[in-house]
Amino acid sequence: MEHIAAFMLLVGCNADASTCTEIQVPVVAYESADECQQELAVQIRLSGTGNENVYGACKEIDEEAFEQSATIDWSVTRSGKLLVTLDAEPQVIASR
Repeated sequence: MEHIAAFMLLVGCNADASTCTEIQVPVVAYESADECQQELAVQIRLSGTGNENVYGACKEIDEEAFEQSATIDWSVTRSGKLLVTLDAEPQVIASR
């Protein structure tokens, strides 16, 4: 399935990455992963947080995930890479 969009996620952490929080970005969604990737370094520099380390990633969104509710999970590796997973949740339809 082709991707149809991408989103950016920034996370700020203390020195040992034991405490991390998401950082809001001015533009969350992009038309392509390439467009997101081009803006990533700039947004990391402009994040303006007091965190010692800021990590960022762009994640493609495919058509299936776009049409469903999804959960975004992230973690920072020991080497300082932000890993992002997007898990589509099954749709629940109420009926009588």
